[in-house]
Amino acid sequence: MFSLPSAYTLGIPPQSPSQPPPTQIPPLVYRVHRASAQTRYDFSTGFSSKNQTTIVNYPSTLARFGLAHLNQQTNISSPFISVYDNQAQAEAVAKYFATRYGEDTWVVTVDTRHLARGPVFRAADLFMGEELSNERRWIHHGEYLVMYRIPPQAIRDQTPVVRVEKEQWRAPGVIGRPNASGK
Repeated sequence: MFSLPSAYTLGIPPQSPSQPPPTQIPPLVYRVHRASAQTRYDFSTGFSSKNQTTIVNYPSTLARFGLAHLNQQTNISSPFISVYDNQAQAEAVAKYFATRYGEDTWVVTVDTRHLARGPVFRAADLFMGEELSNERRWIHHGEYLVMYRIPPQAIRDQTPVVRVEKEQWRAPGVIGRPNASGK
């Protein structure tokens, strides 16, 4: 069972005041990716969001799609790809997701100098004024939302954080009878 690290361990104050928005996105960000994610990924083609057609040109559209993405509401196809500004945070979230969803999980390093055209949003700005549980504050700490796609040129490496053991099926046999080795 995975337990959330303490907020202090990760440098997250219990009730963090609003911080001014950064003036630029960090040079490297980290994508936590799992096989069943809506975002499609291949090392050779990069990441692409499920929704490539929504135009986010009003704050209300941003709030609707951004909050649906952050709340994992699968009834709305997201035009966003989540990334983290801290590798340790991304690896901790990857371990948490692997335990929660029971699947292989990777952390993919992304060089932001090669991001495709389009805006990048901070999760903290979308949650402005909302009261979040400790778990949600921890999961979304340092999270950014990239629009539409992350091209393959931006992918630096991918590291498996958790590999889930697949159950090995045994060959059929007669129940109650010893196998050829006599066991």
